[in-house]
Amino acid sequence: MQETDYLKIANEPGLWLACSFIILVVIFQALVFMKKAWKSGEEMGLAKEQMKAAIRSGAITTIGPAIAIVIALVSLMAVLGGPFAWMRLSVIGSVPFELMAAETGAEVVGASMGDGYTAEAFGGSVWACTLGALGWLIFCILFADKFDVIRKKAVRGNDAMLPILSVAAMIGAFAYFGAPYLTNNGPAGTVSYLTGAAVMLILHFVAKGLKAHWLNEWALGIAMVCGMATAMLCV
Repeated sequence: MQETDYLKIANEPGLWLACSFIILVVIFQALVFMKKAWKSGEEMGLAKEQMKAAIRSGAITTIGPAIAIVIALVSLMAVLGGPFAWMRLSVIGSVPFELMAAETGAEVVGASMGDGYTAEAFGGSVWACTLGALGWLIFCILFADKFDVIRKKAVRGNDAMLPILSVAAMIGAFAYFGAPYLTNNGPAGTVSYLTGAAVMLILHFVAKGLKAHWLNEWALGIAMVCGMATAMLCV
C-alpha cells in the first residue's frame, strides 16, 4: 500500500462520526460540571456576579492555550488526518505525548512518521495514542477521590493550611512545567517564559492600581499570547 493511501482512511466519514461521539461526551461532561459548580456556589452563598466572573475568567484564560492547540492541530492533521487529531487534542491536549505515542505505534510496524508511514503505521499510531491515555483515566477513576483524604492528612487537621497547601501545589506544578523553558529550550523558550511572567506582573499591578478588576480576568490570556509572540520573534 502506498504511503499516501492511509490518509483516505484517516479522513473517512466513519472516523469523523466515531470521533464526534467522544467530543460530544466531553462537552456533556463540561456542562454537567458547570451545573454542579454553579449549584455548589449557591449552597456556599456565593453571589451570582462572583460566579459569572469566575466563568468569564475561566473562558478568557482558555484563549491562550487554545491558540497553541489549534496551531498544533493543523500540523498533526497533516500526519494523522483530521478526525483522529481533532479528537485526541480535544480530549488530551498534549501535543508532545501524541507525537511520541504516534511515533511509537508506527515503529511497531517498522515505519516512522517521516518515512514509510502507511495505513498499518496509522493503525499502530491510533492504538498507541489510545491505549497510552487509558492509564491516566483508570488512575483517576480508582484514586481521584482519595486525593482529598491525602490532602487533609498532610495538614494534620489544620484546615487553615488547606488553601496554603493548594496554592503551594499549583506554584510547584507551574514551576515544574516552566523550568525546562528556562534551561533546555534555547533563547526562545527563556524569552517567552520571562515575557509572560513580566506581562502577568505588570497587568496585576495595573489592575490593582486602577481598580480594574476585569483586567485580572484577561491577564493570564494576554500573558500567554505575549509569551508566544516573543517566542516566534526569537525563532
